[in-house]
Amino acid sequence: MLKNLFIPLIFIGFVLMISLGSCEKTDTVPSTMQIGDYYPLQIGKRITYRLDSTVYISLSTQKTVHSYIVQDIIDAEVVDNLGNPGYRIRRMMSSVSDTSYWADNATFIVIPSKKSYEFIENNLRFIKLVNPITELTTWTGNSYINTDDNFLRFYENWEYFYENISQPFAANGQSFDSTITVNQSDMVNGDPMNKNFFYAITKSSEIYAKGVGLVYKEFLYEAWQPATQNYEANSYGVKLTILNHN
Repeated sequence: MLKNLFIPLIFIGFVLMISLGSCEKTDTVPSTMQIGDYYPLQIGKRITYRLDSTVYISLSTQKTVHSYIVQDIIDAEVVDNLGNPGYRIRRMMSSVSDTSYWADNATFIVIPSKKSYEFIENNLRFIKLVNPITELTTWTGNSYINTDDNFLRFYENWEYFYENISQPFAANGQSFDSTITVNQSDMVNGDPMNKNFFYAITKSSEIYAKGVGLVYKEFLYEAWQPATQNYEANSYGVKLTILNHN
């Protein structure tokens, strides 16, 4: 009798080993999503955005929002100061009410590699995207920035991570089936509703659509000094929302 039971027990154990092995293999399958899918680099690539800029006026005692239309165009292959090949993005700006006239506003550099995409903006280098694209991937995107500089200190200790992977996104009549969100910072120090005390808000995130690139960006750094009753000089905010693309 025991001999007859032994064979089924061996068979059950074998099946369990296969099942457990299959589960373990599934958990470790690497992501096939690549950052190049969500930020295609091609000369002539163009995206038009509405830009809402938060600025601080009246000796930094008040804030307001100025809106523009901007167009980012990948217009040339370049080499950065470290000898790395990359792409130059030329930003043109127009008014919301009249887009018949465009003026140069800024240029950015994208340095791509298999591991990451680095962006140079206003002489600051950010690691905006990295492989692999998974919910467990985190990185220090501001590691190149000298946060010993008081003006740039708010960039310190940001931990970037992906969320809402492969989720749809819609804005201004544009719909995208697959996007990724890069959460860069979401911090509030103090109470922004109480100006009797210091407070600081640091929020930053970006959304990229497959086959398109950046479709939405929101950034705000705002710090209030109660002693002088004004906002710190480096306070500013930017919101980019896609309007169209080629």
